[in-house]
Amino acid sequence: MQDSGRVTAAWQQVLQLASGAGPSIASVYFNATIWTGNAEAPTAEAFACSPDGLILAVSSSAGILAMGNHLTKRVDLQGSFVTPGLIDAHVHMLIGGSSLQQINLRGIASKADFVAAVQDAAVLASPGDWLLGHGWAEANWGGGLPSVTWIDHVTPKNPVMLSRMDMHMAVVNSEALRVAGLSDSAESPPGGRVDKDSQGKLTGILADHAMTLVSQHVPKQTHSDKHRALQTAARHLMSKVQDSADAWDTLENVYVPAADDGTLPVRLMAMVPLPTWRKLHDWVLSRGTSHPGGRLHWGGLKDFADGSLGSRTALMHQSYTDDPSSRGVRLTPKGTLQEMVTAADMTGLQIALHAIGDRANDEVAALYRSLPPVTQGNAMNSTSSEAVRRHRVEHAQHLSGPQALEALREAGVVAVTNPLHLMSDVDIIEARLGRGRAKPSLAFPSRALLQAGVAVAFGSDWPVMPAEPLATMHTAVNIDNLTLPSGALWGPGGSVSPEEALRAHTVGGAVACNLESEVGMLRPGMRADFSVFQHNLLDTLTGDVSAIPEVMATFVDGQCSFGCSAFPLAPCVAPSTAASAQSCIKDSQKGP
Repeated sequence: MQDSGRVTAAWQQVLQLASGAGPSIASVYFNATIWTGNAEAPTAEAFACSPDGLILAVSSSAGILAMGNHLTKRVDLQGSFVTPGLIDAHVHMLIGGSSLQQINLRGIASKADFVAAVQDAAVLASPGDWLLGHGWAEANWGGGLPSVTWIDHVTPKNPVMLSRMDMHMAVVNSEALRVAGLSDSAESPPGGRVDKDSQGKLTGILADHAMTLVSQHVPKQTHSDKHRALQTAARHLMSKVQDSADAWDTLENVYVPAADDGTLPVRLMAMVPLPTWRKLHDWVLSRGTSHPGGRLHWGGLKDFADGSLGSRTALMHQSYTDDPSSRGVRLTPKGTLQEMVTAADMTGLQIALHAIGDRANDEVAALYRSLPPVTQGNAMNSTSSEAVRRHRVEHAQHLSGPQALEALREAGVVAVTNPLHLMSDVDIIEARLGRGRAKPSLAFPSRALLQAGVAVAFGSDWPVMPAEPLATMHTAVNIDNLTLPSGALWGPGGSVSPEEALRAHTVGGAVACNLESEVGMLRPGMRADFSVFQHNLLDTLTGDVSAIPEVMATFVDGQCSFGCSAFPLAPCVAPSTAASAQSCIKDSQKGP
């Protein structure tokens, strides 16, 4: 949504600038093909920025170069392709940062390699140290879940917990079961599953809430540990907006101090657990929804309706094709979720509910539609002068039919979808659901959602999947050509256009985070967050993934934060730590 008054005022500033009046111009960027994300002025060649990182004018190179004075930095973008800063609307910030220091099991394709990776970590650990890892997927080695028998013999003195790539399942060893006090008599908790073999013995597989039975015994991270994880994650992600469901301790003692001392190099939208809505309401009343520095935002609440497809805990209307005894798991009791969402909605806080299965999505849509009419009293902060309610459905991965699309549209939600998830589920989706439910109109339905008029934003769900927006966009554009194990193609009917994909990772992400008045577009009055590519991204998304241009540089608030050596005249993020100094001057192959 756009605030026409604000845009008009911004263009009045442009006229003042042209005449030498108005705020000073700190820098101008010119000689580029710019996709602005602004439907009213979709392309440009150049723009001017204020000292505090706001865009003052967007126009032709000649028009922009005529502005400013001898102190203005003029940065030649060398004919590159420029977009608004790419926005990942769903990541797990500290979990992702911590995972970079753990056993990486992503891509492991055999039992032998799995065991070897764990053994290598065990050799370096002291007795009693916890060994944590992530990223395994049984489809990579042809099926069959790992178990205590895989890892017990290489970890006799260390408790081990290794999460599946979707973070809804983990395998632990016998030492971890011993530390947690779990025996063969252990029962599955509500919203979780403890797996046992045919003799009734624990296999070491725990799903969803059952994982807590062991994870609660893992030593807690200190604030220093979390701060290191934040900086590691920030350098890995560089110049994105993220959302994550973190504990209050993380918001209060990690994110806010980082924002206070200027060591938060990315723009972050932090969410806290839905049961804490009263505390967040009080926090917003006293602090608003943003940190004064502009990098940290809050005001959102997260909870879970179900689990995941890979763990067979996504809540479905019909049984799983490969497990007729299961229709998934409801992680939060329906009545409890209704009560919390209704109460939190009345305060104007944004709610984001994880829903993977078709039944979970139907129930979440029905819950949102049952809320009282939106008024100014429970409206969210946005650029609209009208009362706005904008809750989210995280994933919206499986739908029951056209009526589900209509329900989500009527609920006014933002669907945060994850196209890359199909790349991890492609080997199991037909087996789990059958071809009748494994098709574009019902699964991974980004295009169907857009056609139905539902707002869509893309997210990676990092570290569940890599935080790679270019790969996400390429997958979304070419998803119809994906080959299933049966030999059938996924499409037709699932692919989005290149511009729809780019919009979902810019404008859509900003809307999902209630930040569309600040980021997601390049137009006067917005923050100068932008990404620079070697050549036109939109022209290459339909081709081979190898043809997608690399990110040359990223800028936050008009200052370079990645790839800065390509543009030595550009203002660079002022380094306040050794790490941020390194990120400012050192090129990397990983884009934003």
